[in-house]
Amino acid sequence: MARLGRAQPFGPQRTSTVRSASVALTGTITTATEADIVAGGKTIILTLSGDSWVAAGATFNAERQNIINGLDSAQAEATGWDAVVKATAAVTDVVRTSDQVVTITLEAFATYSITATETITATIPSTAILLAQTIVAAPTFQITDSAVTGLFAQSVQLSAWGPTTYRAGRAA
Repeated sequence: MARLGRAQPFGPQRTSTVRSASVALTGTITTATEADIVAGGKTIILTLSGDSWVAAGATFNAERQNIINGLDSAQAEATGWDAVVKATAAVTDVVRTSDQVVTITLEAFATYSITATETITATIPSTAILLAQTIVAAPTFQITDSAVTGLFAQSVQLSAWGPTTYRAGRAA
């Protein structure tokens, strides 16, 4: 007989498991330069694991700007990623390719100009996925300054001339 005042289970115990999701960032953006952003055509592919994007159609379409807004530069260049790409990208560039994949194809951004490498982090808003969790995609990606890339190409070209041996202050 049960004792009064003692709690008794009324059914099977229930446990809850918190599910988590992750996002892999791939695409041609992972090797982009400033000139690539100016020219356009680079892709950012966001692949969900452990969750799905919200339903296609009006529900997903309402999230496209939020997805663009989640692409954030660690720098603050006056004509860099945040000021040019994030601020002016068209929502139509964001496409729900499947339940787990979103592809962003960047248009040409003629005014994009940076003085140093930019690091971009993609943060997926909680409103864009079914589990309603904010997720930071991995990895981040970098856009390299074309001037730096050009200098690297020149140094590689110079080294292609071959080694020169110097003895006593003169070339051998």
